[in-house]
Amino acid sequence: MDIEALLPRHIQARRQYDCNRYARHLSELELDRRIRDIFLNLLILTSEAKIGLPSVDDQGIIWMEKFIHVLEEKQLRHGPFPSGITRNTLHSEPFPDLASACAQKAVEAFKQMALKPGSVLIKYGKRVYMERLLYDGCLRIQSASYFKQKDLNGAVRDDERRLPLSFALSREDIKKIVLNPQDVPELVPDQRADVVIHSPADYWMYCLTESVGPRLFVDFDADACVIIRDRQQFTDRLYSVISTALGSVTYQARQVEYVDPLMPKTMDIFLPFAKHFGYSYQSEYRFCWFPVIPVPNLRYMDLSIGNIEDIADLIIL
Repeated sequence: MDIEALLPRHIQARRQYDCNRYARHLSELELDRRIRDIFLNLLILTSEAKIGLPSVDDQGIIWMEKFIHVLEEKQLRHGPFPSGITRNTLHSEPFPDLASACAQKAVEAFKQMALKPGSVLIKYGKRVYMERLLYDGCLRIQSASYFKQKDLNGAVRDDERRLPLSFALSREDIKKIVLNPQDVPELVPDQRADVVIHSPADYWMYCLTESVGPRLFVDFDADACVIIRDRQQFTDRLYSVISTALGSVTYQARQVEYVDPLMPKTMDIFLPFAKHFGYSYQSEYRFCWFPVIPVPNLRYMDLSIGNIEDIADLIIL
């Protein structure tokens, strides 16, 4: 009988982490940031407009395990919970107000739609812009470099041309990557390796979400959204206009892949469709356009694809 399998799940997760203490090299500030990122992905807005936790499905379990792992790292450094947990651990930036009137309105609006995840694309924003998108097809293709501005909402702000990764390397890890493993000293201490995936050229982006969770109204400080029912028609109309407006570009569109900076599944990362795992709850679907001749910095483009009432709906809170 496998005794380990009979242990409570949280004990299994702690032992799993103890065997591979992959966050041991993080500074206290970096560890606090990781705790906050994981915690934000554990929060949901339930159908009763209450703050809850995700269901214990495959994805929910992954986030629960990651949370237990960071708490175990805190305990190994500082002793039993709540040692090492300070106000700054979770509140370095304001949390989205999931108990607000906006959140309650969002839940009611989405209840009536009965949307299935992945069946639609949704654009959140202020009412004036969402009305212009629906009735006139007006939208803005933004440059990737734009999103690192410090005054942007925390759910939007990110350096889309840079993705830092970080690893703690043991002696055995070092031996695997150096040319002369036999020369690695017996008592070499752990080494920290920081890697940055970087895009030297700018590109254009148009970002939507496949998530049908009402929480995103709050995260994006939105009071309206456009729900695109016919994804293919929207894509065709967008590409038709873009091909004329942007000239010589290549393009791609797909789901964003979220990367755990301490445990990436691969180092073969295509940055325009990769984001830090802290944004996973957004379930982003992205359109990207790349100039044939690389450009270090681009400006936004305002376009119109025409009225889309035949393929989309507008929700106003």
